[in-house]
Amino acid sequence: MIKFKNKFKFLKNKYFWIFIAIVLLGIFLRAYNFTPWLHFELDQSRDATLIREAIEGGPGDLPLLGPRAAGTFLRLGPAFYYIEYAFSWIFGATPQGSAYAILFFAVLALPALYLLFRRYFSNKLTLALLTVFSTSLFMVTYARFSWNPNMLPFFVVIFLWIMLKVVDIEEDKKRGYWLLLAATVFGILAQFHFLALIILSITAAFFILYKRPRIKPLFWGLSILIFALLHFPAILNDIKTGGDNAELFIEAVTDKSDSDKDYALLEKVSENYSEHTLKYWIMITGSQTAEVPDLDVVANNNLDIKCDQECRDNLFKGVLAFGFFTLGIIVFLFELFREKDVKKRDFLVLNAILFLVSFGVFTPLAFDISPRFFLIVTPLPFIFLGLVIKRLGKILKFKNFAWIVATILVAFNLYFTVNFLIQLNNAEKKFFDIGKDRILKQKTRITLEQEMAIADYMENFYLENKYPVFYKGQSEFHRAFAYILDGRKVPRDGISKSKICRQGNYFLIIRTQSDINNYLSYFRKFDLLEEKLFGTLRVFHLTPKQEAITCEKPDQSKFRNYKGEGGSVAKRYIWNEIFEEDQK
Repeated sequence: MIKFKNKFKFLKNKYFWIFIAIVLLGIFLRAYNFTPWLHFELDQSRDATLIREAIEGGPGDLPLLGPRAAGTFLRLGPAFYYIEYAFSWIFGATPQGSAYAILFFAVLALPALYLLFRRYFSNKLTLALLTVFSTSLFMVTYARFSWNPNMLPFFVVIFLWIMLKVVDIEEDKKRGYWLLLAATVFGILAQFHFLALIILSITAAFFILYKRPRIKPLFWGLSILIFALLHFPAILNDIKTGGDNAELFIEAVTDKSDSDKDYALLEKVSENYSEHTLKYWIMITGSQTAEVPDLDVVANNNLDIKCDQECRDNLFKGVLAFGFFTLGIIVFLFELFREKDVKKRDFLVLNAILFLVSFGVFTPLAFDISPRFFLIVTPLPFIFLGLVIKRLGKILKFKNFAWIVATILVAFNLYFTVNFLIQLNNAEKKFFDIGKDRILKQKTRITLEQEMAIADYMENFYLENKYPVFYKGQSEFHRAFAYILDGRKVPRDGISKSKICRQGNYFLIIRTQSDINNYLSYFRKFDLLEEKLFGTLRVFHLTPKQEAITCEKPDQSKFRNYKGEGGSVAKRYIWNEIFEEDQK
């Protein structure tokens, strides 16, 4: 009986219940109205189409390569698709079915971060940092839709934690097994983002060289084998294509390193520092309006500091952001050189390497850094915050300094996060200005609920006259409507300006804020039957002018579909093609 009570002793610990409350808050912000407010646009509909084909046709229709690395023709490994397939098999081949995978791992990132931070910070400070992370607008936003980089937070955090276990003294007999687990996690996360593969492989290599843990060669060999097995589909695809994707990998590394050739090194470093300043600030506060001056190198290598009116109006927030990031670096170095505890020092060294490597890799990309890149370094802004709080708390001698700072930051994050959720709620109802979006870089909010309502509108005309739907949507959501209409078995295609049939239902879909003058070419060949507002989107129901009609009935066999659409130089095989070739 005594042993039984001891096992549940943690239930009497108030910090356990604080942890549970923080996690539940994080789950609520990430999961509330998840399906109706889902972000479902170009990349999401592309992936959902592929997954639906595999659910309908069987796992043999899954590809051997994954999504394209942005800005290149290189394709990542297929792990993201396989995880989406598993969740879609359970929850259904729907947009939300795939997106549940992101939500699941976003929730797991909360306890994972707690485990990582307890390696260095006190329980109180860890919980304070976890509360900021739980409410962070940046982290909540990327947890609410399906995209391969969105898998990174959990896998990066847990990988760093495992790497620390690999070098722990007390784990001496288990180090080899921790190494195998690290290889497994890294083998998966390396397939989510090209830069994650580069940054975390270099980080892990330097950390291992620094610590030189004693691990039997057998485990090193097995780790390499595990990594290779996790990339077996991509390797098999390259064998079939003669190394096409491998060549693209080399080309991508070269292109990335040679980008922004027109900028001086000092400009790149300055821009990279500014990007880190602003993104770290967004991740801990949710504020997206801070500005810092630009540094340009002009004639004769002279420096020119520029700060326009918007910069001046938001310079105070920029100064705070710059101060936080710079102070974070200073405190990090101070703690690193004075820390004597081996486990805590390992924590600082590993994250210092991650920061240096990521900053170095981002420097040549400084003028083309996307917000999603910072998912690769998910824990760093919160580690900076923890170090600053810890040091200032000692200087100011405030007993609850951590919770005071955390409460302020949580209040800011909740304000911006709730405002974001309100925008999602209003997307279908009314038009509004979302302001500056430095997280997704969206022009407006568009939700699955809204897209479904528009699809209902178009489908109703098809059900009345059985004419196929022809529509033009702006690039970010055009394919989303194709996915939805295909799921409802509504024949559809894009509007052709050269071939216009009488038997068709025609629609133009644009953002409400868009200038209609950019679409006047459609109104030269079509008359307007109805304009209908769907909040941040508006739909024009059109009918072809008599003189513009070139055919009576469209040939549906020539309608465009997105099945198996590659968009890549390298051929992407599916498993069925491999099996069929082997049987011949």
